[in-house]
Amino acid sequence: MGRILILHEHLTARQMDYSSAILAGTRSLLNKHFSTTDFEASTLDDLQRQTARAVSYLLRHNLSRLLQILYRIDVDEQKVRMVMACQTTDEVADNMAHLIIKRELQKVQTRFMYNRQN
Repeated sequence: MGRILILHEHLTARQMDYSSAILAGTRSLLNKHFSTTDFEASTLDDLQRQTARAVSYLLRHNLSRLLQILYRIDVDEQKVRMVMACQTTDEVADNMAHLIIKRELQKVQTRFMYNRQN
């Protein structure tokens, strides 16, 4: 699943509401999983950077907590192993953040679409 449509200027009001709701839901889940309120990004790119910083910190200071978060989020274990094989901590953090956000976006989008149908 690719990036959501937040960065496009020609979005309709309906798409903007959808995109805003998806981003807000994703931020909320990340704040919950990381036990913080630091995720305040208004764009997907900002959210990526914030998540990468949080992942980088946990890689250096509390790997077991990071692994617990990945398990709770339900990030694919084989993808996590591939990412952990990256050369630098920054590469691992960036790639891990991408996996985390991708998974959380999938969950939020599914919930959003299911709730709209009911």
